[in-house]
Amino acid sequence: MVLALLSALFVGKWLAAELCGRAFRYPPMARLTMWSLTLPQVAATLAATLVAYHTVDSTGHRLLDQTMLNAVLVMMLITAVAGPVLTQRFASQLMASSDREVGSGRPGGPAVS
Repeated sequence: MVLALLSALFVGKWLAAELCGRAFRYPPMARLTMWSLTLPQVAATLAATLVAYHTVDSTGHRLLDQTMLNAVLVMMLITAVAGPVLTQRFASQLMASSDREVGSGRPGGPAVS
């Protein structure tokens, strides 16, 4: 269950960042940075999951069972760690490539005196 949740989350957010990044002509490293910034799922996910876990239907069954609650908690932990780690990695590479472009005199960067 955890692998399915993480796979859907990672692939779905990557696809959204990739499509938007290409639409706005962002470089690949900017698209990866955008993707990593959207990964962490904590506050709203926790609230919605706990409400669904504590909600009981007319037959006495919870909307989310213990397995799904645990899977969501693991997903939150993994994305809360992976998001900042990946963002630091991709943003550092993005900054380095940006500095190289400015140093090479490519158009679009600030003027170098």
